[in-house]
Amino acid sequence: MIIQNTKLTPSTTLRIFGNLPSTTYHLPLTSRGFTIVELLVAIVVIGIIAAITIVAYNEIQGRAAVVVLKSDLDNASAQLTSDYVKTGSYAANADSLPRSSGTIFTYTKHGATSYCISATSVKSGNSIFHISSAKGNIEDGACPSTNYQDRISAGQNHTCAIASNNLVYCWGSNSFGQLGDNSTNPSNVPVAVNITNGVSSLYGKTVKSISAGASHTCAIASDDLAYCWGNGFAGRLGDNNDTTHRLAPVAVNMTNGVSDLYGKTVKSISAGGAHTCAIASDDLVYCWGNNEAGALGVNTWFDTRIVPKAVNMVNGVSALYGKTVKSVTVATDGYTCAIGSDDLAYCWGGTAWGGLGSLPSPILVPRAVNMINGESALYGKTVKSIKAGVYHTCVVASDDLAYCWGYNQWGQLGNNTYGGGTDEPHPVAVNMANGISDLYGKTVKSITADSTNGCVLASDNLAYCWGFDIEGELGNNTNNLLSTTPVAVSMADGISALYGKTVLAISSGGSHTCVIASDNLIYCWGVNSNGELGDGTSGNNRLAPVATIPF
Repeated sequence: MIIQNTKLTPSTTLRIFGNLPSTTYHLPLTSRGFTIVELLVAIVVIGIIAAITIVAYNEIQGRAAVVVLKSDLDNASAQLTSDYVKTGSYAANADSLPRSSGTIFTYTKHGATSYCISATSVKSGNSIFHISSAKGNIEDGACPSTNYQDRISAGQNHTCAIASNNLVYCWGSNSFGQLGDNSTNPSNVPVAVNITNGVSSLYGKTVKSISAGASHTCAIASDDLAYCWGNGFAGRLGDNNDTTHRLAPVAVNMTNGVSDLYGKTVKSISAGGAHTCAIASDDLVYCWGNNEAGALGVNTWFDTRIVPKAVNMVNGVSALYGKTVKSVTVATDGYTCAIGSDDLAYCWGGTAWGGLGSLPSPILVPRAVNMINGESALYGKTVKSIKAGVYHTCVVASDDLAYCWGYNQWGQLGNNTYGGGTDEPHPVAVNMANGISDLYGKTVKSITADSTNGCVLASDNLAYCWGFDIEGELGNNTNNLLSTTPVAVSMADGISALYGKTVLAISSGGSHTCVIASDNLIYCWGVNSNGELGDGTSGNNRLAPVATIPF
């Protein structure tokens, strides 16, 4: 079709040629007339004005909806406070909390003594805010993860934790940059891990899980990828170098053709002495760093890996063949352990005192921890959680009791023995006997281990430890040489900062232990030579829990 005329006036005839018959059209135009281009410009301008009006309206509506969300959170919190005053507990549920039409609540209770509510609405552009009994004020984002165990990690001489804003804070030794604050200055109070644009690979991200090793730290960020900082020797940061210390977070290498993690995301991570391992989105294990004793599980040893390498799963070679992995833990010494999809424990690497849970050592690929009747206390049981220390390893089994194996010089197996000749290459039960163990009559929810100790969070939501105690490692307000069975961490009024609180998560490092308590604050005890307790002091060990400076 061809339009013959393009200038339109009141007397213009428009003659159109094409498949239609030639026709003359008389157009009722104004006296001035417009070109087609002018008409199109006018239409575009009207469209822009309409779009701006809609955007402005939506923005006003969104701001109003945010005000409503925050008001709903205040009202819900007020009701919960009233409930608590009346009954001594936060007994409500999300459906019973007051809210406006369109507001969606997610309400999480932590026992009877704490809660968190998050609120969102389509009207607010899906903005999310939350309020908790611990903070009492409205904050951006959803409630922090209730998997508190992922939110705190005690390293060899430093500690890290994820705050309510899902950013990381660390304290203690910093000689290799393991605090991640872009310095090598130690700190006896929490400092923020650097997230500055152009300095930190964590810029623009939050953190979901944290793991502190001997002199490096690793995290899983909101993009489900891994980031590490601190000591770069032997490739333990996984960033394709084996000499450079990183004072701020760097991304673990995911490059195609270089890293076995290419194309995957990361679900969990564990930093140890000189190597690191992670479980990826395919539910398999990948490790990097020092492989001196076969700790990477790649069927070789003495070959450092500076980027992630898949742990051997080959049929006839690896005991993990045909299985996936649910949990992984890296020892400060040169070995690694995991829980397979069959809920059994597997270890690999090298340690001289039976930390692999079977003999001999070293072993260059995954091997099953001993479950043999008459040899292993784990016979007939499965494994729910696992933690490697330095030379010993501990688990929570399907009967919700604790079992350990390995080095026992200081009673760190908790089985009422210690000293030369008591090391155990096969799992033994942690003592629960009436009149001997403070764990009598209780079960175990989670377990942790450090160089000379074991600690648990028990069914009464309190902490118990055993092993070396010369510098307050047990937290029971003593500095006796050791305890070969579990003792209760002190909760006494005037002695322990944990008085009146319960415990949500526990993590042990070199010679100190930290917990997240029911008030969502952190408390630590034990060795404090580098400020790793975070209470604003250094050099004075703590025999009972002290409060870490809030952050």
